[in-house]
Amino acid sequence: MDIFESWIVNNTITRFGMVTETEPENTTGAYENAIKMNAPIMLCVQSLDDENLICFSYKNIARLTDGTGYVQTLTLNDIKDLKIKNSEYKILTFDKALSCINGQVPILVNIMNDGVVGKTEANIYKHLKAYNGEYAVSSANPYVLQWFKENAPDVWRGIKSCKFTDKYFGSIKAKKLTKLKFNKLCEPDFILYNACDLPNKYVRKYATLPIIAYDVLNEHDYLNVVKHCDNVVSNGFTPEI
Repeated sequence: MDIFESWIVNNTITRFGMVTETEPENTTGAYENAIKMNAPIMLCVQSLDDENLICFSYKNIARLTDGTGYVQTLTLNDIKDLKIKNSEYKILTFDKALSCINGQVPILVNIMNDGVVGKTEANIYKHLKAYNGEYAVSSANPYVLQWFKENAPDVWRGIKSCKFTDKYFGSIKAKKLTKLKFNKLCEPDFILYNACDLPNKYVRKYATLPIIAYDVLNEHDYLNVVKHCDNVVSNGFTPEI
């Protein structure tokens, strides 16, 4: 199937579900809101120390809960009773997220992995192979996408980028990521780029690939970026136009 004819391009993707004041990101409530709108969902998935997978978008558990510690150092037992701040929702495992969505809308699985590549990706792919629904993967780590290129080449993969600060990945690597210099390594099928950093010359050279603008926060952001991209990942709203 031509990716330009697919949901990757033709359906606004919701960032971690349709988030509201009462349904925080990566919760069943936010997913159910998106499903009611028939909108694809971007999930953020990373591995705990015990190899359980959770849907959580920050490295430090304290960013969204009253717990402490870095995700990669914690186990499922450490986090099982934690609640997302200002809600009664608990952190979802990848299994539970997939069960909730259950193929009702497509999912874009954004993989957070700054460490050794292989085990986490294989674990995620094992779950996806058993999943009855449409999906694609993305990551800011090009080596994650290289793993999928070599081990699951039929899965659409997107490189996620922005104007990274030097401290994010280290100065040389950050600059190369910003300029999409790793695209030859991972051969992405589409590009996810921060809306506030579009347009730019680095993305423009890949006009043959779908360009997806992420972190589109409101209608104003959407109208500013839509002429520079093929689709958007919206955060807490859906475009009216």
